[in-house]
Amino acid sequence: MISADRAPDPTLDRVRTALLAALCASIGYALATVPNIELISTAVFVCGAHLGVRRGAVIGLLAEGIYAGVNPNGISPPPLYAAQVLGFGLVGAGGGVMRPVLGRAPIGLQAALAAGCGFALTLAYDVLTGVAVWFMAREGASLAAIVLGGLSFPFPLAHAGFNTLAFAVAVPAVLRAIRRRGAA
Repeated sequence: MISADRAPDPTLDRVRTALLAALCASIGYALATVPNIELISTAVFVCGAHLGVRRGAVIGLLAEGIYAGVNPNGISPPPLYAAQVLGFGLVGAGGGVMRPVLGRAPIGLQAALAAGCGFALTLAYDVLTGVAVWFMAREGASLAAIVLGGLSFPFPLAHAGFNTLAFAVAVPAVLRAIRRRGAA
């Protein structure tokens, strides 16, 4: 914990950011064999909600860069890889944007807000990756057909549903535990 009488150490902040990104990436591997069911989004969002927009975005970018770059299912083609990494930067930044609201909301409202964020950020991620797929395929299919068609399959629906539930359950619990510990 950083004491009030000394300035934060930038090196320590960088090390914590790198460690949290590595932790988030490793959490991603927990369900790597289950299509579109993952916990990395929840972990990245919590980091953003705890540390703010900038560090949340950096953790998201690094975590997904590692996870998608060393994925047991293989690395994605460059446009899709870029969309995945950008999407997780957005998830971390989204947690940072919600930081002030989640910090003072009662537990029930925290769960509802986190669930809404989980759904919206997962949908944004799936749209970003759908645009990347369209960019790679572009053979006769419109952007709308690829993105909307991709969102209507069971896997993206399971992705959004699981993340909505995971955010609602985990985000308030982890943030409450962090506050109790007085973590910096």
